[in-house]
Amino acid sequence: IWPTPLTAMHITQLNWECLLHIFSFLDKNSRKSLAQTCQRLLRVFQDPSLWHLLQFHSPAELTKGNFVLGPALRHLSICWHSSQVKVCNVEDWMKNTLQKDICNVHKHIVNDFLLQVCNRREMHETILP
Repeated sequence: IWPTPLTAMHITQLNWECLLHIFSFLDKNSRKSLAQTCQRLLRVFQDPSLWHLLQFHSPAELTKGNFVLGPALRHLSICWHSSQVKVCNVEDWMKNTLQKDICNVHKHIVNDFLLQVCNRREMHETILP
């Protein structure tokens, strides 16, 4: 008896749980790239249960839209190291105008993001009994 030939299966034919499991191994940027290929994978990307851990390594990542804030969020890490961040650790009176502007931009980006996180958490908590 000859073995039956294997047939190809498209990723979108997998069930929801399998797709979520595959997405769980990808970083934020890879998830976003995969989500841009079709509507079904975009819906998987937007599933809040996928986003229990968020890690950011630059201020730009906070505004990319490559993540979803939702009720599953349990861990949040915002940490980056660069020459610009080192500048922000210097006392204000020692900074020039450009350095102060860089620090203000970082501060506003992080504050705005954290405000979004807090608003989502409050919204989720008011929905729960």
